[in-house]
Amino acid sequence: MNSRKILIGILALTALIYLPGVIRNDFVSLDDMLLITNNDKVHGIDPEHVWRIFVSYDPELYVPLTLLTYQMEYTITGLHPFLYHLDNLLLHLGSIVLVFMVLKRLTKDERLALFIAGIFALHPLNAETVSWAAARKDLLSGFLILLSLWMFARYRETGSKRSYQWSLGIYALALMAKVSVILIPFSILLLDLLHGDFRSKKGSVEFLPFTGIALIFGGIAFFGKTIQFQELGFLEQILLACKALVFYIWKFLLPTGLSVYHPQFSPVTIAAPEFLISVALVLLLVGTAFALRKKIPLLAFGWVFTFLAIAPSFMNFWKKDTIYFASDRYAYVGVIGLALTLGALLLPVWKQCSPHIRSILASIIALGLSGMTFAQAQTWQGSTALYTQALKIYPGFPVALNNLGAATYTAGDTARAVALYEEAIERDPTLTSGYVNIALHRRKMGNVEGALEAIRMGLQKIPADRPVLEEEVKAWNILGSLLDARGMREEALAAYRKAVERAPESGNAQYNLAVTLQKYRLFPESREHFLTYLAIVPRDIEARYRLAAVEAEMGLLPEAAKNLRIVVTKDPEYEKAAEHLERIRGLMGE
Repeated sequence: MNSRKILIGILALTALIYLPGVIRNDFVSLDDMLLITNNDKVHGIDPEHVWRIFVSYDPELYVPLTLLTYQMEYTITGLHPFLYHLDNLLLHLGSIVLVFMVLKRLTKDERLALFIAGIFALHPLNAETVSWAAARKDLLSGFLILLSLWMFARYRETGSKRSYQWSLGIYALALMAKVSVILIPFSILLLDLLHGDFRSKKGSVEFLPFTGIALIFGGIAFFGKTIQFQELGFLEQILLACKALVFYIWKFLLPTGLSVYHPQFSPVTIAAPEFLISVALVLLLVGTAFALRKKIPLLAFGWVFTFLAIAPSFMNFWKKDTIYFASDRYAYVGVIGLALTLGALLLPVWKQCSPHIRSILASIIALGLSGMTFAQAQTWQGSTALYTQALKIYPGFPVALNNLGAATYTAGDTARAVALYEEAIERDPTLTSGYVNIALHRRKMGNVEGALEAIRMGLQKIPADRPVLEEEVKAWNILGSLLDARGMREEALAAYRKAVERAPESGNAQYNLAVTLQKYRLFPESREHFLTYLAIVPRDIEARYRLAAVEAEMGLLPEAAKNLRIVVTKDPEYEKAAEHLERIRGLMGE
């Protein structure tokens, strides 16, 4: 068996599956806008931009290394999606090679390593991760954790301290790409135990630095995910975790019905059959793996590897007042463990087959997976295709209806878009973004009264106990702009102040209030909110120019001059700022 040729064949087939998407796919409205196209933190790679990504969340995850890759791509090609998708594919191809290399060393079985690499490369569960630009964090962290494992395996074989140090450093980088891989290195401890090589003293020394790094990044990640712990009880999270594990196993074995959304519609309760069955199946799998740990040790290792790879995603069930029990991309590295589990069970039978039969079976598996993965990758051509596919799997899901409406509106079919918005809020009257979209459409059509009616209704429908969502802040800001356009000064200011009260960390809320206060010559309060806004978005030179104007009106000439100098330094062609700076310097006698 020529492993190198087979591996090259796997890589070539994978590239053929995904290259059409690399060439054709656009950004999608889901998270690509949040993380890339509308994220000014990645629109440059100067020291200020780099600093900002290392001191902020995205908005929930700490992923500075991922954002750094977006900065590099933006610097090279701007917002053309080709390079972003190409880099995703290259990371996946690199991970395939690493899967083979790591599993070959850990299992000492080249056939099994090739099987796992092939499944990982071609499985439809991974189509979302490879095809979605915003899923870079899963790809990059997966690539880096595999590289870290490979360096650790080299250290175990050679005793090289340098390999160990590289493994540790790359592990830290992986957590800066996305913390979801935090538990994976500790699966090696189980493998040691299963092979009878476990030594507590050695394990403590080897894994203590990994534990320290894990605690640091785990703590950082926890502070970005506190809302879920407020919205979901401990039992609910356990039940959802069991359902998620069963779902990923089932979709690994029968990869149909995949979607960007997997919402939980029914109440999460132990009395529900879906959760009772999930808990029972998880317990059965754990019991089976434990019972066969000596006879088939790789079965237990594969199951634990899967759990450790997927478990951090259990902190992501609650998103924007909707519960999602699973997301395809969360299984990206977990597919390795599932393939290992399946391979450990099938390998004895596989070895009994003749080479001719093995070739036929391998070809059937490869072509079958390739066809399904290619079809699944097509759903990522753009936003319309993505949400249309989601609604085929989950008909009537309000979030998908609303998002499809937005994509349809952008494409120019306003009548259908409005119908989709209306269906979305009919199915979920608390879906604020649906009312926002209707209000924006009515305002564009000149129907200000209709826009006010929609936005007020949306705000009234917000549950009192719901955490503040971005959509709510946007609704208050739109209400303020509508009222301001009608000359209702106090009502408009009240709406803008409500947005700031509800979300003081929102740059848009702070800016809109500051500008409106400036308009009505309420300078001290305007200055306060401009300063707060610029602490959030320091590179906005237009806001800084406005702040300087406010300060000049207040007689704070040194402060105004300081801000105008910053504006002129960042944009030497900003003529008005330069003129105002000269005028203020003259007033100051400079």
